[in-house]
Amino acid sequence: MAKQVRLTLQKAIAKANLRRAEAGEKAITMNSLAVQAGVASTTIARLARTDDKAASALSLDLASKIVTVLDCEIEDLLEVTDVIG
Repeated sequence: MAKQVRLTLQKAIAKANLRRAEAGEKAITMNSLAVQAGVASTTIARLARTDDKAASALSLDLASKIVTVLDCEIEDLLEVTDVIG
């Protein structure tokens, strides 16, 4: 069975915001993520889409910046799924 990598940026942001709330910190928005990662907000918005093209648009450099800003693991950002059909 074939595998597919999906980008789960929305889930990673939600998880990061849960940790931030527990620590009494302000939630991070997609816009503040873009600023802290040093990329355009349109880039983050494109990556937040749930279509198949989002993961293919993610470079390793940008993935590294995102996980650093969100203080999460790469597994929080990417998900491997089985392709059916």
